[in-house]
Amino acid sequence: MAKFCEACAAELGHPYGDFRDMAAEGEVVLVLCEGCGPTYVDPRGNCVSKNCLKTGQQGHGGTSLDGPEYEDGP
Repeated sequence: MAKFCEACAAELGHPYGDFRDMAAEGEVVLVLCEGCGPTYVDPRGNCVSKNCLKTGQQGHGGTSLDGPEYEDGP
């Protein structure tokens, strides 16, 4: 089944993404988002990787105001 970060889920009209609470507070985890590709997400499921396939779009590639940005991982 397809899984999405918060931004990709919102683009599709879903109320929330699939990666919430996968990372501990202050950490990120590597996931495969069907919209972003391989990316890092924060504890809230926000895409924080600058290597995201949608980098530069709102909520993608570290444009989130909720967490740090990562280029090649934490």
